[in-house]
Amino acid sequence: MESKRGSFREESLRMEVEAIDGSIEETVIELGSIDTHTLLDDAHAHFKHQTLPTNSLSRRQMASLTALCDTLLPSAAAFGDDSAATLYRTSASMAGTPERLGGVISRKLHHPNTWMLKATLWLLSTWFGTLILCGTGSMSWVFPFFHSFPDLPLEQRQRIVQNWALSYFRLLRMFFRTLKLLALLVFFTQLDEAQDNPSWKAIGYEGPDPEFRAQLKKDFLRAASKEGGKEHKDEEDDDDDTTENIIGPLYNGLVHLDYPRHITADALRRFGFPVSVTRWKSKPASSLSSPSSVIQCDAVVVGSGSGGGVVAGVLAKAGYKVIVLEKGSYTARNNLSLLEGPTMDQMYLSNGLIGTDDMSVLVLAGSTVGGGSAINWSACLETPKHVCKEWCDQHELELFKSKLYKEATKAVCEKMGVQSEIKEEGFNNAILRRGCEEMGYPVSNIPRNSQPDHYCGWCCMGCKDGKKKGTSETWLVDLVKSGNGVILPGCEAVKVLHKKKKGTDRKVSHGVAFEYEYKGSKDFCVVESKVTIVACGALCTPSLLRKSGLKNPNIGKNLHLHPVAMAWGHFPDSSPSSNVWPEEQKKSYEGGIMTAMSTVNADFEKSGYGVVIQTPSLHPGMFSILMPWVSGTDIKDRMRKFSRTAHIFALARDQGSGVVHSPTSISYQMKQRDEKNLQRGIEKVLRILAAAGAEEIGTHHSKGRTLKVKEVSYHEFERFVKEESSRSLRDLSTPLCSAHQMGSCRMGTSPKESVVNENGETWEVEGLYVADASVFPTALGVNPMVTIQAISYCTAQSVLEVLRRKRCK
Repeated sequence: MESKRGSFREESLRMEVEAIDGSIEETVIELGSIDTHTLLDDAHAHFKHQTLPTNSLSRRQMASLTALCDTLLPSAAAFGDDSAATLYRTSASMAGTPERLGGVISRKLHHPNTWMLKATLWLLSTWFGTLILCGTGSMSWVFPFFHSFPDLPLEQRQRIVQNWALSYFRLLRMFFRTLKLLALLVFFTQLDEAQDNPSWKAIGYEGPDPEFRAQLKKDFLRAASKEGGKEHKDEEDDDDDTTENIIGPLYNGLVHLDYPRHITADALRRFGFPVSVTRWKSKPASSLSSPSSVIQCDAVVVGSGSGGGVVAGVLAKAGYKVIVLEKGSYTARNNLSLLEGPTMDQMYLSNGLIGTDDMSVLVLAGSTVGGGSAINWSACLETPKHVCKEWCDQHELELFKSKLYKEATKAVCEKMGVQSEIKEEGFNNAILRRGCEEMGYPVSNIPRNSQPDHYCGWCCMGCKDGKKKGTSETWLVDLVKSGNGVILPGCEAVKVLHKKKKGTDRKVSHGVAFEYEYKGSKDFCVVESKVTIVACGALCTPSLLRKSGLKNPNIGKNLHLHPVAMAWGHFPDSSPSSNVWPEEQKKSYEGGIMTAMSTVNADFEKSGYGVVIQTPSLHPGMFSILMPWVSGTDIKDRMRKFSRTAHIFALARDQGSGVVHSPTSISYQMKQRDEKNLQRGIEKVLRILAAAGAEEIGTHHSKGRTLKVKEVSYHEFERFVKEESSRSLRDLSTPLCSAHQMGSCRMGTSPKESVVNENGETWEVEGLYVADASVFPTALGVNPMVTIQAISYCTAQSVLEVLRRKRCK
């Protein structure tokens, strides 16, 4: 930009969005006015031009995959209006789903058992493999008697898939769950050239938030009018607000490394970071031993979420030079799609396709600038008192009864603007509140880091207007405004650098080596620092520490997931003359995602290990993979009820635990006590839904049983609730989910039982700190954002002390 408020130019806008900002104008080459008409027509045009991932599956594998997709989503008899008829008539192969899914399996699916999925697809393309996997159901009395899966008629294929769902063999249940998840997710999130999905109208879904698109157009019109030299009555401060609305508040502190090295080096130097660039006469490949450049700073922070963002902001504001490395990309407000499929690719770890090794728990984790705080559901619950007491008394961590921790909690809540008021409640939360009130269960408002009027159901896809105060709207803004820090997105840390401390056997950290993509290949850089803070999250931090040579046996162990089980209730649209509640205009995917919570089974006053009852955010893709599949027509019937189907979940404070082998390889074992707690939670959820007025209720168990609440007797209702809430949750017949991962590098008082000490510093390497949910001593039991930030704030104070001592030397 020609100044911070000057005219928009094609290249300067690109620089802002991609992170070389107005403070280094000399490096910006202006290529002429931007095409504002194109931007106004479609602010997300870049998604249209994304190519599908390359499909490397063989012809045999694709034949099986196509048959499976068309079994799960076949063409069926059409009825209803035009949009409904199109949904029923359209099979998976007619929509191009198998080809897309082949690309997903080939390029995006990094589960450790992907090889087994591919092998099974090949086996199903043969008659002998089909006989082994499908049994006598694949045989016929007509020659050639034995058939491959693709050659079987639809009816026979559906019976086989139904048998897999409830098979005695766990591997068959796992195969069914994986294929169902992938096929339905792709079908209901794939986009045509108009950024639309043919099923959305039939299921009552709008796609991206219409208010966001309208605001985006308005902001670009204002910016474009300034480009054309038109006069405005707005003050200069309004100009800044317009710019911020378009690209967010971080653009002045983002540096992308995919520009020529001398440009990025100059950008970093202008921020006050010494940079040395290696110049080769005949350039060899960059490597850890010969990095392309070396950057010097006081502190390097790996990760920008609720842990790393806090530490980076505190240190930079105190006057120290801070580099933030973020594996994910930066998504400016004008580049948000608010589309489920593209967002999972852009803002979630491993494209949102993570499950435990046996697929018992589906896992979602953020991977973008702002981390999980950019895509979470706004809940801001302080560390429960019984948890602080447990961590203090049983784990001997005095931090959690200290004045510092109370001050930290207050500071982070103030920074995020945490408040509990609600101007209008969305569909799911209104039902939860109404049902609890009818049943006499406790129900309370959930404190949120957003304003009372924040009625947005798309927060799981990024914050469209900055009203949700994640780290990219708070602590990272402090970093940028201080002038002491920069954020490098698209950079993956590969090793923490450390050496032996003089005169001792102890090691001391001195920076991080990271890689990024430059001109189609990997390039390596080194950040030399006085302290190193790892804040990659509970799934990624253990791997980085191991790759860095740390040997502590606790690294990666003691993982907790807060497993979640859900139930649903259908509330049909009401006519204007009827008195049916809730209001017919409300949709399941709209409104504040979390505003109400019940602790009816939380057991806070006794063991502290129970469940809290809350509501999720489910757009069509996630909704479809959770709903039971009984037949191809049945799943489309269920999807037709999408916009008026409420979901409520029970979240367990789990005593069971797992191991992080890698960010995409997680083993996890839920204890029987956790299962019982979730079952008790589901029982309460079913009662809440019925009491709120649901016409039909059910769970996600593979049998897909439902109950028409108003058509049955009291005894039939009680029998249904008892049977559905007592079903096993550990046999892959009911999908469980996790949006909270913690404990994999836990804090403690000894290296025998923990990875870091009370200050967040690793036992093995001096000057190496961990600041994310992985340091939790146990599962928390409630949404962890405030606790992560409070602990990280305390860790930042410890780091400040170290930096002050180093500065005085």
